[in-house]
Amino acid sequence: MNEVTSMNKKIVIYSLLIGISVAIIAGLLFNDIYVLVGVLVGLGTGLIGYAMIVQMALSLKPDEKLSKRQGAANYIVRYIIYAVIFGFFVYLNISIIALLVGFLCHKLSIFVYALLEGRMDNNA
Repeated sequence: MNEVTSMNKKIVIYSLLIGISVAIIAGLLFNDIYVLVGVLVGLGTGLIGYAMIVQMALSLKPDEKLSKRQGAANYIVRYIIYAVIFGFFVYLNISIIALLVGFLCHKLSIFVYALLEGRMDNNA
């Protein structure tokens, strides 16, 4: 398994562990299934965006101008997808805060990965 695949796998596992834990805690704390669903949908949206970023990064061409164009197009498509998913679930009365919390769970997992891997690299 190469380094990028290993990193991606760990980040996805951390995301799922953090996101599902937060969803369960939020669902119990607020006693509302919509909050639980919102956190999980936000987490799923974050993971979709992450997969798109990784796929785009791995498919970049050596040509700098073409790569910039590809990156910009991917960025726009990704944010349109975020807006459509969030808009649809807000329309279904899912809390935007719950969606954002779930989305941020994925960002937290990247931070946790960086902290843990940094410590492991320093100990090596």
